[in-house]
Amino acid sequence: MRRKQPPKPLHRHRTAVAAALAAVAIALVVVAGVARAEVIELLDKTKMSGKIIHYYDGVYSIETNNQTVKVPREKIRTITFQLPPARAEFSTPEKTFERWRKSLQDGALEKVVDCYALVYQGMLATQMGLGQAQASEGLKKMQKEIEGTKFQIKGSSTKGETATLKVQRQKGEDTDTGEIAFVRENGEWKMLPPQ
Repeated sequence: MRRKQPPKPLHRHRTAVAAALAAVAIALVVVAGVARAEVIELLDKTKMSGKIIHYYDGVYSIETNNQTVKVPREKIRTITFQLPPARAEFSTPEKTFERWRKSLQDGALEKVVDCYALVYQGMLATQMGLGQAQASEGLKKMQKEIEGTKFQIKGSSTKGETATLKVQRQKGEDTDTGEIAFVRENGEWKMLPPQ
């Protein structure tokens, strides 16, 4: 008579299936990739692109292709952060200024703030009341100030990562010429607030 072997514990089978599913998920992530994201190189030298959305207790949660994959810290060899490509609307100081002027005219406060250097964006958003009830009042005041104003770029100069635009502002009979400073950040020209 043959003796039956005891059945394998169910949890071992589930663990093997879970490991196989995790391997398939990681393989899909590696093949599909995501633009403008971190590149995570695993110990076996496979690479995956995604956005790190959370880290807790030694496990990274990485979002890729509308899925979240959890990868333990011990399985990761390196993480490389990639900057997004520069946007065309910020490719020159003139284009940045035009985007600022149009955004202000259109009442797009977030776009107005985005025209400034990163180090000033938080301060400007707070001063303009972005995300608060008084934002519409401040924006309306700024829009009224530029209503009927003509801007004309009279000159520009660029030195390395900095630039200056000479801009003439005309409203009715009043004409004023001033300089606006710019800095290049991550390949994009951003305005500096007046000093």
